[in-house]
Amino acid sequence: MLVRRWLDAAGITDPVLRHCYTVCVRELADADGGTARWHGLRSAPAAVRPHTAALLAHGCRADLCVDSGPVDDRQRRFSEFVEATWAAFAAGGSHDPVLQATVHTYQTFGIPLSVVEDMFTAMQRDLDFRDFATFEELRQWCMQMTGGSMAMVYRVMGSVTEPAYELLARELSVSAQLTDTLRDLSEDLDNGRLYLPLEDLDQFDVRAEDLKAKRWTPAMTDLISFEAERVTEQLHKTAEVVDGPLSALWRTHCEHGALIIAAVLAAGQDVLTRPVQPPLGTLLDVWRPRMRAVIPC
Repeated sequence: MLVRRWLDAAGITDPVLRHCYTVCVRELADADGGTARWHGLRSAPAAVRPHTAALLAHGCRADLCVDSGPVDDRQRRFSEFVEATWAAFAAGGSHDPVLQATVHTYQTFGIPLSVVEDMFTAMQRDLDFRDFATFEELRQWCMQMTGGSMAMVYRVMGSVTEPAYELLARELSVSAQLTDTLRDLSEDLDNGRLYLPLEDLDQFDVRAEDLKAKRWTPAMTDLISFEAERVTEQLHKTAEVVDGPLSALWRTHCEHGALIIAAVLAAGQDVLTRPVQPPLGTLLDVWRPRMRAVIPC
């Protein structure tokens, strides 16, 4: 089994920990439409794949609490998960495999608990959802939701700890999160969440009520194009300034985002009826060079 090779490469010999990390990998099998197992794991050096799996699996579990299951039950499930997470960190471990692996990864790489605090704060806002009045308000939410976690994934993958580098990773996370808001617009509306800033809607004379009811209007074409251009500019800016041990991975993330934005623009009014996803083969073409770079494991 390949996971055993990854655990060996990471120097994880304790049988209990090996089981915990294996559970994390298995839970990612269907995450993000099944793509997390290759662009989240196969893009990482083998020696840190178990740790990357722990970070991703913990985030995925939290997402499931907030975004899936009966709406009336989401707050309870999320609160229980938050309590279990903090209890695991306080005790230095947990009987839950994912939480045990998460704690071990945080301890191994010296990841600050503020990363978890920010993510939980952003997720609670999703449960107590209110519209974003301005882009800056949305940007701050993006930073809380994925900024710290993406910076820590890059720290784990490349042992990069310079503050300037981590700040860039946080900026990349904003672009990634904004890309997701366009890709998953219909799905988010089904959950009663509109992530496009109200000030942008006003600029293009789009009524929030129409978007929330999934009523397409001609003005929405300009709105979506505006949001896509904003993300594209940010992706280009971020890709150009990065230099270092993870620059290739960084640019791959940017290319991945660009493919999604292109698919969003091509979808037109269908963005209101279905999540947008580029063809799997096209995405694999972007990620294959990175995955080959970390062969043989």
